[in-house]
Amino acid sequence: MQDDSDDIIRALRAPDQRSCGRMAGGMGATATDRLTALDAAAEGLRVWNPMLIPGLLQTTLYATATIKARTPSLPGDEVAVRMQSRLFRSENFLRRMAEPGDSHAWFILGEAALTQSVTNADFHAHQLEHLLGIIDTYPRVRVRVLPDDASTAGNIEPFSIHALANGSRVGHLETIVGGWYTTRSEDVTRLYSAFAVLGKWALEPQETERVIEQCLRECRARSGGAPDSPSPRTAIPTVACSLPALPPAP
Repeated sequence: MQDDSDDIIRALRAPDQRSCGRMAGGMGATATDRLTALDAAAEGLRVWNPMLIPGLLQTTLYATATIKARTPSLPGDEVAVRMQSRLFRSENFLRRMAEPGDSHAWFILGEAALTQSVTNADFHAHQLEHLLGIIDTYPRVRVRVLPDDASTAGNIEPFSIHALANGSRVGHLETIVGGWYTTRSEDVTRLYSAFAVLGKWALEPQETERVIEQCLRECRARSGGAPDSPSPRTAIPTVACSLPALPPAP
């Protein structure tokens, strides 16, 4: 009996794989460089991550911790290379958001990204401070939190949608084996729809800031620093609302 394993594997490839597939570079610096170029060409960006502060909003220490957590066996020099690439991508993004222009970015992150740390309490507090600083400094960067008890929380993998100046739309999905991209219209439409669903359950911007500030106070208390307020933890409510001023999906 002839081994048909090769045929079985070939049959897994989608006929239109030229419009979608695995990102070059896997999870390394090369993949980050590709995403940096994609960021620079995008006029609109939507990002969802249920468990982590998104890479574009990360501090150096938080980024290093996430890289190590994802690939514990990675050599220290490779961790440094990947971290520098990620930092370069973040700096470029924030520089663009500070310059005159019409480009906007919307981020939705799960409550777990605030309450569960990938590093120690001091470094996590610094990350939360950095996040609040971005919200205050860059009005074209909008951040919202999805509560853990929202019906959609944790059911959708991390993804981003890049709306390019030429009208193209590129979806990017993060997986444990690396990033995947798609330009197929039906895929991108699904991602836009998923982001809209997440937005309906996410907290309003003002409530998002309050929740981040509360998490920051608790994080400072755990690290031994004096909290800004002696008040106990405030429960995070689920608020149904729509995304602010989002342009229509293609």
